[in-house]
Amino acid sequence: MHVDAEVYQLKDRLTQHRRHLHKYPETGFDVSSTRDYILSWLEKWGFDEIRIVAGSGIKAVMKGNDGGMTLAFRADMDALPLHEETGVEFASVNCGRMHACGHDGHMAILLGLAEWLSLHKEELKGNVVLIFQPAEETVGGALPMIKEGVLENPGVDAIFGFHVLPDIPQGKIGLRAGPVMAQTCEFTVEVTGKSAHGAMPHRGVDALLAACYFVNAVHGLISRWVSPDDKALLTIGKLHAGEKRNIIAGKATIEGIIRTFDEGVYKRIKENIQGLLSGLELSHRVKAQYREDVYYPVVNNDANLVSQLKKFLPPDVLQDIQPLMIAEDFSYYQQRVPGVYMFLGCRNESKGFTAPLHSSKFNFDEEVLLYGLQVYHDIIKGFGVVR
Repeated sequence: MHVDAEVYQLKDRLTQHRRHLHKYPETGFDVSSTRDYILSWLEKWGFDEIRIVAGSGIKAVMKGNDGGMTLAFRADMDALPLHEETGVEFASVNCGRMHACGHDGHMAILLGLAEWLSLHKEELKGNVVLIFQPAEETVGGALPMIKEGVLENPGVDAIFGFHVLPDIPQGKIGLRAGPVMAQTCEFTVEVTGKSAHGAMPHRGVDALLAACYFVNAVHGLISRWVSPDDKALLTIGKLHAGEKRNIIAGKATIEGIIRTFDEGVYKRIKENIQGLLSGLELSHRVKAQYREDVYYPVVNNDANLVSQLKKFLPPDVLQDIQPLMIAEDFSYYQQRVPGVYMFLGCRNESKGFTAPLHSSKFNFDEEVLLYGLQVYHDIIKGFGVVR
């Protein structure tokens, strides 16, 4: 992928940002050190507004001179609760936390864009809003930032975001119109019975047995209640019940996820889960409660924006992709304004960068940062926000 000279000159700074952020990862909304590092750089570059949003997020605005479009670019800030095993010299020093999903790279690219904008501020016709968002990996930071006005004053006309992806070769950009990432629901089911001695099970109500029945039954929902034409999945990832081997479990907790690309399909799955739980209460004499812990809508790329991007991004770097079952709360921004979420290919087998996202060995070639910055540079120029 071609990189312009004015972008390439920021290579060392991009690498510096990425390595610092990678070394000091933080999780959820608790990203104050990450926030402060980003603020320390933004304050050098002449932004017209820099504001802390949702406690640890940042909105930075650089205003143009001619009242043109307002484009927003978003990067996620949080890491994962994971022990790093990459062996790099800038590995995490925060025990049990790691940027295993590439958010360090996303932030570095956005900081690179901030510096590039500072060098071209006098040429800006429209406005550019940079959004650094916490808690993408947990409960979702997008909605709190939206509620605090991150897309307003100035009103955003279009928003863009990236995710590094080792399923796509380095130098390629994954792009498609329409649904690109799934809707997700992270749910918990709590089953309450009655403890008793294991030698006298008739005196208790076995929550573990009821939970096992539910887990077996719920996996039939997709195969028997959802059309094969509708993409959907349901996964139970965790079941915890009981205290000791000789005591009937009085409580069981089940955790799982639902992924779809259609709100109607999701509602049918949810209704059927609740129907199963009602039956469980009758057949096993337990109490069963369903709770939705995290919900993200479908990441749905605006077709008109994608069409425009294809006019000024090099066609040889664009790679069509199929919708992915992974999820992202970038979707909430797209519910408010037109937006496009792209994938920045980072698979490089010759250099050994093949580990999947959320792996303790995930890493990428830092040349990828230049490619991401180049695409943002091309978007700003392509939409005429810079003269």
